Amino acid sequence: MSLFDTNTTEIPAEEIQIGTSISNIRTYFDRERIEELAEAIKRDGLMVPLIVMPGEDEDGEPIVELVAGERRLQAIRMIRREDDSFLEDGIPCVTFAGTVHEARYVNASENIDREDVDEVDISAWIYGCTQDGVIQSEIADRLHRSASWVSQRVTFHDQASDEVKQALREGWIGFIAAYELAKNLSKEDQVKWLEKARKHNEKITVEDARNSADKDKEKKPGKKARRKILQRADKCADEKGSEVARGLAHSLRWVDGDISDDEVDEILSFEESK
Repeated sequence: MSLFDTNTTEIPAEEIQIGTSISNIRTYFDRERIEELAEAIKRDGLMVPLIVMPGEDEDGEPIVELVAGERRLQAIRMIRREDDSFLEDGIPCVTFAGTVHEARYVNASENIDREDVDEVDISAWIYGCTQDGVIQSEIADRLHRSASWVSQRVTFHDQASDEVKQALREGWIGFIAAYELAKNLSKEDQVKWLEKARKHNEKITVEDARNSADKDKEKKPGKKARRKILQRADKCADEKGSEVARGLAHSLRWVDGDISDDEVDEILSFEESK
């Protein structure tokens, strides 16, 4: 059974309320894109009706609340500020007959499937659902997405720095690369990676981001380098009588397996007994 009334109803733009019970998944609106949409609607008409549902305001008074189509509503209101005869009889709307909980998924699905909502807003909305106790598998089912698709966005919102989120919003970095940075690095190190990329005017690739944790770790000195330091430590210990150098030499031999754990324990026990 469909939760949508197939009949289209014309509702005045001023009577449609936004965000009373149903928060739009989209929080970022590009004014230029709204203006472009307004021009298209003015030229071709409204191709897709808004989705609304009956509700109540804070005083318990009946209202008509927007479920999906806020960009279209903004564009129509923009047109009507210049030409109040445009859709003066009302905006074509389809009524949703489900619950507020179900309406939130309708809003999310339409934005993700049809609109150019950015990944920052999508991830924030999905994370918010999980904080409200909705399990990830239910979110995946309702949005017709995979479990991994949902999990990536939860991780991204929770672990990505504000700078990475803004870079994603600006198109400086793709979502998967941003997710890998968030997964692999601390927020401080994410910022360093972004600053370095911007400095060289290079976008961070998915491969770079996936390898970021390994690249951020200091490389362990090779055996040749360790042997060279060992020779210097032995020389310093013999010629200068340096106990620090002697201790360093013992440590290097232990790391390379040249002396056993028991021998190290014996050395330490002797030093502790002094």
